[in-house]
Parts: sequence; C-alpha cells; structure tokens
Amino acid sequence: MNSPRYGLVVLTMVCFVWLMACAHSDKTVNGEGMQRVLETDQIGFDFADGVRLPEDWSDEQKVFTLQNFKVGTGPNRILIVGVQFELQGKASVDNTMVSSVTCGGHELTLMPGSEIQFSWIWKGTQITLKVVLYYLIDPPSGIRDITVTYAGPVPSGNVGAISLYNVKQTAPIVLAINHQSKRKKEIITKVTTKNDGAWVVDMVACNHKSDLEPQTEGHILRFSAQEFLGGKSSLVCGTLPVPTAGEVTLHWAMTKHNRLALIALEVNPYR
Repeated sequence: MNSPRYGLVVLTMVCFVWLMACAHSDKTVNGEGMQRVLETDQIGFDFADGVRLPEDWSDEQKVFTLQNFKVGTGPNRILIVGVQFELQGKASVDNTMVSSVTCGGHELTLMPGSEIQFSWIWKGTQITLKVVLYYLIDPPSGIRDITVTYAGPVPSGNVGAISLYNVKQTAPIVLAINHQSKRKKEIITKVTTKNDGAWVVDMVACNHKSDLEPQTEGHILRFSAQEFLGGKSSLVCGTLPVPTAGEVTLHWAMTKHNRLALIALEVNPYR
C-alpha cells in the first residue's frame, strides 16, 4: 500500500475512534485537553441584582420592590434574597421586622439562623443595622418583581437577590454569621463547607456607602446595592465555588472604615 495513503487511512481511523469515544463519554474535554465534570453536574449562576430602598422617614409601613428580576429556565433552581436596613432609636427596632418577601406571588422562607442585628450610638442616637436572608426553592422562571413588606417604618436600606440552578432542592446551610460593630476596612471569616462541589454564597451589609471587593481567589462579586441618601448603607453579594469540601476564607475589603455584617451560606449541587 502507498505509504502516504496508508498513513492517511490510519489517521482517519484514529480520529473516528476518538470521536466515537467522546460521543459516549460522560466527560467533556476543554481546549487544553483536560477532563472536566459535565456542566449539568455543576452549580450554575443565573442572575443577581440589588437595589436601594428610597429614603423615607415617615412612620408608615413600607412595601419595597426589586423590579424585573430575571429567573432563568435552568433545572433545580434556588432564589436567595438579602434584606438589609438601618433604624434609629430603640422603639423603631422593637417595632420593625420583615413581614414577608415574595417573588411573583410566591412567598419566600426565612432562613433560620441568618439574622444579624447590632447597634451603636451616634450623636446620642441609637443606630441599628439589621440583615436577614430568605430563600425560595424552584422559583418561577421569567421576569418578576421581588417584593419586601416591612412591619413598620424603615428609613434606609437595601435589597438584593441571586438566582442559581443545578442546586440541591433544600434550604441552604448557614455556615457563619459575623459582624464588626467597630469601624474597620475589612471583614475576614473562615468557613468550612461540608460537601464537594458546593458554592459559598455570602452577603455583606455595611452601614455606609462602600466599595467592598472580595480578596479570595475565585470569589466573585455578584451585586452591589448602594443607598446614597439617608444612612448611605450598602449590601453586596459574592459566590465562591469550593470543589473539595473544606475550610475557605472569605475576605472582603474596602478603602474606608465602617461597620460590617456578613452571612455565609453553603449551597450544594443537585445530584
């Protein structure tokens, strides 16, 4: 057989066998030839957004809406919503809480153990920062409003939400809550995930306008809500994939000193 022609036949057969193997493999190959887990086995990011609560110092009950939040069509979805607000005076703290959080008419569930509340005195007045998380398993796909109803007056705050897919259809695990009542430029929190392939989702509230940025490799800022009037508070959200269960450090830093509060969750892949 002619040598060049024989070589071409052999090369063709090798390519055919390789393609058949790939077609029947449970793995895909990236551009560098390394195997990776199929995308359907991994948690996926869908959408995130945050918005400030308009300044309002009246004594009326507040209803606040994060408009046009987009939930995708990916399987096994979860929606996580953070609510942060500031209050002045002890009476306001005692009488104010979140009555409900809904998405397109579906009511979200309060995440047990996710609430942080602490106070300080500023110019003779007690200031209190509160942050709490809610979640909804399998939220409806499409563009819908997220509505937060407060039980009393709230002068300043922010609301933010993140949607993920390929997620285990159970409540996220609260890994840690952390706060700094004294003004600092950073907040550092060590957490330990329990399951391979999990994502850490964390939200950080600040009692002033902030430029908070994650410092850990792979930790991605997903939204930053800034309340520029009133108390000038802010709320940010990040995600950090953790392929192998274990300890990771969440490190947020900014250029100015301020009071900070962090809530970290473990969200596990659907398997």
